[in-house]
Formats: sequence, C-alpha cells, structure tokens
Amino acid sequence: MQWEKFEDLNFIAKTQDGANTAVILFHGYGADATDLYSLAQVYKLQEKADWFFPQGVLEVPIGPMMSGRAWFSLTQRDFENLTNQEIYDGGIAPKDEKLAQKVSRFLNQMGKNYENVIIGGFSQGAILTSHSFYRLNFSPKGLLLFSGYLVNPSAFPTIPEALQIPFFQSHGNRDQVLPVGGAKKLHDKLKNLGLKGRWFEFGGAHEIPMDVIAESQIFVNSL
Repeated sequence: MQWEKFEDLNFIAKTQDGANTAVILFHGYGADATDLYSLAQVYKLQEKADWFFPQGVLEVPIGPMMSGRAWFSLTQRDFENLTNQEIYDGGIAPKDEKLAQKVSRFLNQMGKNYENVIIGGFSQGAILTSHSFYRLNFSPKGLLLFSGYLVNPSAFPTIPEALQIPFFQSHGNRDQVLPVGGAKKLHDKLKNLGLKGRWFEFGGAHEIPMDVIAESQIFVNSL
C-alpha cells in the first residue's frame, strides 16, 4: 500500500509496469482511502490496470473519539432528508465547488497519464463521481456508481455526445442509509442526459457484496 500526493490531495496507489488503464475509486462518508483498497485485490481484469484511492479532504466525526474522512460535510438535516428519499437541489456550494475543482485537477492529470480512465466510488464517493465526470477535459472510459444517490440535479449540464459514457450502478433494495428510490432517480437522470447505464439491484443494504463485484467486473472488462 503506497501513499502518494497530488497537490494537497492524498491517495493510495497500487500500480504495476505496463498498465495503460487507471481505476480511481472515491470512498464514502466517514471512511478513508483504505476502505475500497481490497477491490484492487479481488477484481480480475483482462488487462493491466493501476488503482488509485483518494483520501477525503474533510475530517468528520463518526463516533466518540473517532473520526473519518469525507468529500463534503453533511448536517443532521441532510441525513434525515436522504433517509426520507428527498432530493436536495441547491446547486453546488462555493466550498464544494473548490473541492470539485481540486478533484477535477487530479482526474485530469490521470487523463494525461493513462489511455483509459475509469472513475467511481461508493456512497458519497459515487455522488462525487456523478458530479465529476462532466467537469473533465477528457472522456472517462466508464463510471462505477456503488450505492449512490441523486444530489443537486439542476447542477448537471447538457452532456455533449463525447461525454455520453457508459456507467454501472448498483444498489441494495434494503439500503436504509441511501434508500434505493434516490438511486433510481440518479440512474434516470444520467440516462436522460444520454449516458448508457447498467442498473444492478441486489437484495442487501449499504454495501458492495460479491455479486456486485462480479457484475461490475464484467462491465469493466467490457470497456
């Protein structure tokens, strides 16, 4: 496990010689860069790929004397709205815009370094991914959206044909953290923008089970 840094964004890298594909995964709220690292071990890809796991820029409390990392802050009201399957639509706040620019610079650098770039994330990381791909100066090869949710739908621009990239989206039908209804709205939003998506609903909660890994692996290899 190798820690590296781009500007002030820390990330874990798992690389190998001769890879021309990068897979970049953003963790969820309260986790950290190590949370999704095991996916680099279990995925069986047909071509060599380098894996990158960025560390959330915010430190957030997750329990007594415990903290985790996040990509944007959430209030108690935010959590309640998400649990009630409400869709927040207030545009992107200035502080979150700065974060979006930071993430975009990191991803654009990856676009310079690799022929193929696949970006994705879990939970809040999937939300971040959904509002990152259209901000880039290159077209990612695909998107992986694990247990995501529709946030700020009015912030999505009209997507040019060059960015109508494929995506894989999974969600548990018993998810009580981010209910499946908000995830389906994200799927519909992306499809209406012209993206070609694969929806995979599983009988589970807020997680990435092995059947999701198997199905998303097929998706990545198809790219």
